[in-house]
Amino acid sequence: MKKLIFLLLIPFTALLINSCSDDPVSPPAAKGNLFLSSVPAGAEIWIDGSNTTLTTPDTVFDIEEGVHNVTLKKSEYDDTTFSVSIIDDETSIVGPIALVSDIQTVLYGPKRIYESYGTSAAQPSGLDLSSGNVWGISSDSSGVVDIYYFSNASGTSYLIQSADLAGLIRETDFSVGSGSNIFDGTDSPLHNTGTWTTNIDESETNYVFLYDHDANYSKLVIVNRGGGSGPGDPAYVDVQWYYNKEVQDNRFK
Repeated sequence: MKKLIFLLLIPFTALLINSCSDDPVSPPAAKGNLFLSSVPAGAEIWIDGSNTTLTTPDTVFDIEEGVHNVTLKKSEYDDTTFSVSIIDDETSIVGPIALVSDIQTVLYGPKRIYESYGTSAAQPSGLDLSSGNVWGISSDSSGVVDIYYFSNASGTSYLIQSADLAGLIRETDFSVGSGSNIFDGTDSPLHNTGTWTTNIDESETNYVFLYDHDANYSKLVIVNRGGGSGPGDPAYVDVQWYYNKEVQDNRFK
């Protein structure tokens, strides 16, 4: 009887072994690589919302085949997100990606303002830094004036100065910079550091940093001077400036 049972078990065991050997084996997942570079370098590489802990330029290995969302993150720059298709056993190359600065500045000018003494409403001496508009310091819009071109009756003093010195509301402080090119990327010193005054001389050739009534920074330079030859020919200056729209942000491009 035992012999019969044993003989019956042999084909059952063989059938079991054979059925196990016929189970399909899953192939390894298809994977590829991705090389990324950016300008400037040093951006964090995020894939599908996860930080790879790598920074550009570098290669991310073993990414599953398919389309993935890639984000580059760097301090003082906007996040840059795009899609990349990964192909099995290949290295995709993307870049250099130009990162966009997150500095929120607007460039105004050149705008002309006239000396304050002996000029008409058609020759405004005041400037609104945030909008780029010029206004007379006695006009209905004088409340938005940040700085103005001051002159005295004797023609011995010509200053660009804070609007509050003309009895207006807004106070602006000045700090003379080290260069004359407002496009040089130099940031303003913080308002609580360095030397700040309420005016500069009209003859100043370097750019000047401004800190206004709303705690916004500007970077201004006098680009042209004219007039002042006598009665009926008022002195004027043409100015150009960057205005940073972000309160307390002292950075400039």
